[in-house]
Amino acid sequence: MSPVASAQPDQMSASALAYLGDVVFELFIRSRYVWPQRRMPQLQNTVVSLVNAEAQSKLLKKFHDDFALSSTEQAVLARGRNASLTARKKGKGGESMYQDSTAFEALLGYTYISDKVRFIEMMSWMKLELDKTDGY
Repeated sequence: MSPVASAQPDQMSASALAYLGDVVFELFIRSRYVWPQRRMPQLQNTVVSLVNAEAQSKLLKKFHDDFALSSTEQAVLARGRNASLTARKKGKGGESMYQDSTAFEALLGYTYISDKVRFIEMMSWMKLELDKTDGY
């Protein structure tokens, strides 16, 4: 599963990067929790609890504190935060939470396309964080 070789993430909109990052992150979460086998409602509840703006915003804050980001990665986060998305809501957590979530997803989408080694480093960090949360 790889992006098109001609993809140029610097030429893509922040929304497109976030769209891809959302899919990659959800696949990571679904793959992580599908075993040991669970009932579908339990699996779905677990996935939904982690693949949402609030959870991603919290994960981004920890990630930003613990993980050294390059200037390019910082710029991608800024692009993601500033993306104009119509799906943002002003509810619990406010618009800032949705901006964080979009920034997080844009960074994942960007690194997924541009730097597989860096992407794996980021996902490995997330795995360790989730291991702590899950009590592994």
